[in-house]
Amino acid sequence: MTQVDEPSMRSQPAAAPPKRGARIAMIAAPIVVIGAVAVGYLALRKPAEGFTEPPRDVPTFDGQWIRYSPAFAGRAGLEFAAAENGALAPVVNVTGTVDFDPQKVAVIGARITGRARSIAKFPGDPVKPGETLATLESAELGHAQTSLLAARAHSEAANANEAREKHLAEAKVSSARDAELARASAQASKAELTAAEQRVRALGGDGTSGELGVLAVTSPIAGKVVESKLSRGQSVEASAVLFKVADLSRVWIELAVFERDLTRINAGDAVEISPQTNTAITLKGKVAHVGDVINLETRSGDVRVVVDNPEGSLRPGQSVLARIHTQQAKTSVVVLPREAVTSVDGKATVFVAKDATSVEPRAITIGSQDGTKVEISSGLAAGERVAVKGVFALKSEIFR
Repeated sequence: MTQVDEPSMRSQPAAAPPKRGARIAMIAAPIVVIGAVAVGYLALRKPAEGFTEPPRDVPTFDGQWIRYSPAFAGRAGLEFAAAENGALAPVVNVTGTVDFDPQKVAVIGARITGRARSIAKFPGDPVKPGETLATLESAELGHAQTSLLAARAHSEAANANEAREKHLAEAKVSSARDAELARASAQASKAELTAAEQRVRALGGDGTSGELGVLAVTSPIAGKVVESKLSRGQSVEASAVLFKVADLSRVWIELAVFERDLTRINAGDAVEISPQTNTAITLKGKVAHVGDVINLETRSGDVRVVVDNPEGSLRPGQSVLARIHTQQAKTSVVVLPREAVTSVDGKATVFVAKDATSVEPRAITIGSQDGTKVEISSGLAAGERVAVKGVFALKSEIFR
């Protein structure tokens, strides 16, 4: 083995630790650098000697007047107009619900006891008048149709016997009484046949041209199947409702109008209808009926509107917004644009001009409204100038 000198295997002596003064210098150096940087930054941030921030150009309120600079008026887009006397046709805004037009909906029942044999139409399917929706098997209908066949055969035999007895009576081969009895029997058979036919029709059958005991359930109107309660093989009673078919090209809108507004509304008033979920859609209709009874709990009356719905935008049961344009116009009332009126502390308020750079916030009482104007019942006289543009900016700076 190779020999290694013993002195080379010994550890080298450790370096002597730095003196106390050197350690302090090593710690202080970074602190000095950071301090110098901070002092320089603050020096840069310190405003120049004698510099002051310019005051904000915002309106001030002294309890009566709101004062502002011409520059603020320009930024806020303040515009003024005079209140004026004018006519106003009130618009009544209410909510309502879409319903079927009873003249365009059919509820189709079974009319007989039976079992569903087949189903031809399902909800959403279009149908034509007389088109088959389903077929039912019915022992009751089969018995009625069999009775009809028997009555028809009896009637034919009685008619033939009547004709024969009449011929024999004229030939003096048989008595006139026999002819009279044959005629009476024929009339009775005819009555029985009529009753049998009527029974089959009442049960929904169409005579004996088709399969006995099978009823075709058909639609009396054109439209769309909107409801079905029938499954194949299901047993049904005579009173069961199987299908509902509706033509939704025209619908009714049922509105509940407060009694204070009900007196303004008349049949023929124009109405705009929009779904609550999509106010971009607007359909036009007319008031068809104004209710004669006030609901004691809600203090409202029913108003019915008829609306053409060619695109199917409205669905029965849907909530809608209605704007009723009444024909009862008011005269000699003070009116303002709707955008001139805002709310301050829950009160309707307008900003009345004092001069070019100050306005007075004034509480008012509003009356009827139409699509663009509002009636001022009290608090403002015709001729007074009020802010009609920039109202929100003025309010937001003062009444935060």
